Amino acid sequence: MLSQAAGDRQILAKQLGISPHQLSYVTHSNAGEVTYPWLILHASLAARPFTDVTLPLIDSAKMETYNLLMQTKGYRQYLSNPLDSNWLPRISDCYGYRVHPISGAKDCHRGVDINAAEGAHVFAGFDGVVTTAAYDAGGYGNYVTIEDGKGLAAKYAHLGETHVASGQAVRQGDIIGKAGSTGDAASPRLHLEVMKGGAYLNPLFFAETGDDGSGYIPPGMPGGYALPAYPGEPMPDEAYEAMLAEAQKHLGKPYVWGASGPDSFDCSGYVSYVLGKSGAASFGRQTAQGLFDRTTPVSKGDARPGDLIFFTKTYSSANPVTHVGIYVGNGMMVHCGKPVQYASVETPWWTSHFYAFGRLP
Repeated sequence: MLSQAAGDRQILAKQLGISPHQLSYVTHSNAGEVTYPWLILHASLAARPFTDVTLPLIDSAKMETYNLLMQTKGYRQYLSNPLDSNWLPRISDCYGYRVHPISGAKDCHRGVDINAAEGAHVFAGFDGVVTTAAYDAGGYGNYVTIEDGKGLAAKYAHLGETHVASGQAVRQGDIIGKAGSTGDAASPRLHLEVMKGGAYLNPLFFAETGDDGSGYIPPGMPGGYALPAYPGEPMPDEAYEAMLAEAQKHLGKPYVWGASGPDSFDCSGYVSYVLGKSGAASFGRQTAQGLFDRTTPVSKGDARPGDLIFFTKTYSSANPVTHVGIYVGNGMMVHCGKPVQYASVETPWWTSHFYAFGRLP
């Protein structure tokens, strides 16, 4: 004869159309006074891409239109690619409200910040006239603004060099400067703003990114990155001890998306904060991808305490790298999970999402 709990489980499972094995009971005591059961549903969630559902329903004529819209990005692009490569995975700060990475204040970011190599060429996105080519001490540093005379304007900031002057006519694809870190920039990057009729637009949707849908794989780097013959010396003991001491100060602090300390963090905010406070590196506030881009990939066999460890596809993102921790050796890392904590990197979850080790310069 079934216990009442087992009988209830079978009745409920039948009503839900699931297996009774997906339901289990646990008991909970309220301050030792009242004991009552909790019913737990065990489920594995699966997701299918939207296109897997819709594409089989599209006839051939509509498929031609669909492919054309995908190729042209829905005719939304006003600017051609300002860089010579796919910058979609290298966005360090998105458009919209954020916590400013330097001041810590909440503000509206009216463009995107794109990590770029120092000296990388920056190209005009459309035919127009340079209305401003100047230095702004308030944050933009060296910047160039181009307008087309029909309400479209674009601003390119944090430039290391400007190669145009106010009043100069430019054509789409002309080199207008080089990426740098002038103004309010902790590392080399391009700040891009797009305006139409005086209204700010998200450059992610109105500028070509160079992304062809295949994912970001740098030229000559199968799988996304290459392991160099020599990644550099491991972190010295003194530097590692200082970094670990700083990392341990924040154990138990909560995870908050976008937070960069000192009371709460997200994964990259935590590592950026620890690196800066301990003196291990001065990258400023970076994303997980931004931190990876500033390290040298290291094989698992050569990984040492003080290296960073990177993971991929821990959430939906255009970037290959989505999570970062500090490797402490013996298959362990310290990272901002929920909360800041030590964790084994050899569990099925982390091994299935492992991307690379990275050595700090």
